[in-house]
Amino acid sequence: MKYLLAFFFLIFGSHAIEAQTKRALIIGIGAYPPESGWSTIHGDNDVPIIADALSRRGFNQDHIVKLVNDQATKKNILKQFNLLTHKAQINDIIYIHFSTHGQQVVDIDGDEQDSLDEAIIPYDARKTCVKRVYEGKNHLIDDELNQLLSALRKKIGKLSSLVVVIDACHSGDATRGNGDENDSIVTRGTPEIFKPGAKQKIIAKPVNSIDWVVISATQPYQNNYEYKVNGSYYGSLSYAIKLTLPDLTGKDTFTGMFKAIQKNREGMSVSRYPQRPMIEGNSYFLNQKVF
Repeated sequence: MKYLLAFFFLIFGSHAIEAQTKRALIIGIGAYPPESGWSTIHGDNDVPIIADALSRRGFNQDHIVKLVNDQATKKNILKQFNLLTHKAQINDIIYIHFSTHGQQVVDIDGDEQDSLDEAIIPYDARKTCVKRVYEGKNHLIDDELNQLLSALRKKIGKLSSLVVVIDACHSGDATRGNGDENDSIVTRGTPEIFKPGAKQKIIAKPVNSIDWVVISATQPYQNNYEYKVNGSYYGSLSYAIKLTLPDLTGKDTFTGMFKAIQKNREGMSVSRYPQRPMIEGNSYFLNQKVF
């Protein structure tokens, strides 16, 4: 009997360990190409602090993929999403983080009430449309992102955690700094709405439900402010997550995690910034226990 029990433990125990692999994709851009029209920000500073916070939650560095600055082209982002989906197993835990510029884009497939899509800005996406030069192909539109996340959810199953953090502005520009007159003022995002070229094909079939947890630095129409600490700038949401993750317990849900993030933002004195972070997702996933 003891050999039989040992056999079952070996089989099912090893499966449980494999089923709980924690994987992360962290994308951070600070310096965009001059010809892109995008200003320099400090999204690359967010990458090491998020990686460190995740390691404190049991993420092995071998399972944390980082795309920083010129590594974070749209092609590479899509490649890493596809690799992540390929490697992921049922019940794996997935964390995805974007610290980039953000921009609203004219919706051309009719699925947005305000006629605007939101886009993550990879390294090789330009700020404005120029016919026959750049018409939007490298913008990562929310519809496309939803398709990528939907494929991940299908692969890992309903019981696992899939969390996306977006420390970017989706519309207006964002002043970075803590209000000190000696601080540099940098913008993340732009009030300019991108209008894709007529021949550009960037439409993806929209996903109606959000079967994952999304934590965003702002409402879609708000600016995103950066936090200055010890002479360096970070996304205020990213820094709050760095402070929050190590202190969470196995009893905390993602809703509880978001409340803790908000509390840490108060301690950072950034809750006064004119932006309101938000959390979205199906209630089932919002009430899952934190990884």
